[in-house]
Amino acid sequence: MVYSAPGDINSTVDIFSWVNSTANNSFFPFVLIGVYIIIFVKMLFNPSNSASKSFAASSFMVFILAVLARVLDLVSTGFMSIFVIMTAIGAIWMHLENSGGS
Repeated sequence: MVYSAPGDINSTVDIFSWVNSTANNSFFPFVLIGVYIIIFVKMLFNPSNSASKSFAASSFMVFILAVLARVLDLVSTGFMSIFVIMTAIGAIWMHLENSGGS
């Protein structure tokens, strides 16, 4: 597969935009999903963390990265919104688990 050479590259953001557009705007969403999985699994195997804490913390960390990627126009607003919703679900789940509710 032949890709066109990047044209007017003046910054790192231009390189990231070119890589993302070359991969049909799916490179950075997959990078964020990969980072989420790595953080979630790492936190899940920590004995002091429960599943709810791991879910909430990894969702929040990737939410911050998704907001930054959205500001740079590397991911869509809908994709960023997924991590907003996941962070809210994680916070509610963690609150229910801590308060003894089911």
